[in-house]
Order: sequence, then C-alpha cells, then structure tokens
Amino acid sequence: MRLAIFIILTFVFSGCSLKTINTQSVQNSDIKNSIKIDNQELYKNYLKRYEYTLNLSKYVGKRAIDCSALIATINNKNSDIYSLNNLSFYYGKDGRRSQAIYNLYKSKDWLNYHSATPGDLIFFNNTTKSTRGKKTHNITHIGIVKSIKDDGTIVFLHNLKGKNILSVMNLTYKDNHKVDGKKINAYIIANCKSASCLVSNRFSGFGKINRDISVK
Repeated sequence: MRLAIFIILTFVFSGCSLKTINTQSVQNSDIKNSIKIDNQELYKNYLKRYEYTLNLSKYVGKRAIDCSALIATINNKNSDIYSLNNLSFYYGKDGRRSQAIYNLYKSKDWLNYHSATPGDLIFFNNTTKSTRGKKTHNITHIGIVKSIKDDGTIVFLHNLKGKNILSVMNLTYKDNHKVDGKKINAYIIANCKSASCLVSNRFSGFGKINRDISVK
C-alpha cells in the first residue's frame, strides 16, 4: 500500500522521468565568456560541476510529460539544484514543483533577474490556460539555460506539450518575436501569438545554480 501511494505521489509532483544525463567535457570558451573568473580553482570546479549543461541537446525532441520532471532528472545527477528534503517545505496548494523550486530559491536569495550562466534554472509565470489571465504571480513553467549567444539571446531547454525542445529568450527586446528575421523570443502559451505570450514577458527570474562564482 505504501509503495502504491509513493508511486502516485511521484507522478503527481514529478510528472515524467527522463534518462540520466551523461556528462561530457566542457570547452572552456563556452562558459568562460559568461562568468567573471575571480579564482581559477573555482572556475575549474565550475566546469567540472556543470559540464552537463552543454550535453542537453541530446534530449531535444524526446517525449516527456512535464517541465519540472526534466529538472528533477538533471538534479538526480547534479544535486546542486535542490534537495528533496528542503523542497518539501516549499510546495503550494497546487502541488507544482516549479513553484516549489522558485519558492526555495527566493527564500535563499538565489534568484537573479538580469544575467544568466549555463546551467541556471529559468522560471516563467502564468503560462497555463487556467493562469494566463491572472494578476497573481504563479510559477507554472521551468527550464534550464544551455547557452548564451553573442547578442545576449539565451538558449534554454524545457519541456513543452510533452516534448523537450530548445527555445530562445532575449530580454533586451521583450516585445519582439523576431528581430531582422531572426527569432529571439519564443512563444510559450498555446494558441497565443501576442507579445504578452512571449517567454520574455512571462519570465520570472533565473535560479542561480552556481553560487560560488560572481556573475557579470
């Protein structure tokens, strides 16, 4: 009976589960440009701890149930994202893991609203049919930063409509889907193509995974 209850709770709070990510070596130039290096030893540790971030593309196109389960899978391999014991205190009545992670990070002052580095979490609000028109701030979606382009466009991995995809966000042009024919902000709400449905206008902060290295 206890096993059955555990399995049910796993699906309620976690959604789908993905295969464990295999790590690969990170090229220094991919991350070095995104962080301020104050200490070379810290930098080496950073590369070692977050080498999975550049291997996220292998999951693009694969099927899954929801976004928070993708983060849970990554966390199973790299437990710096959260501990289950800590997270259990931050769930709301709706039981959304994305909201719980956000609440945890907010309580620890681990949120950043201006800059990101590979491996950071990325939160979005009011992206579901039941929340899209609400004035209250509801965290309904979560992803993880994969890379940052030279123009500041952030590439992140998330799960949308049951499929893992890469999307882009550029906070400099919050109301633009494209600039000069190049997509810089993806839409995140189904059947909505207004500026309010762009990821940039549903963005709620970055969750700083690495808290040892200062960020530009």
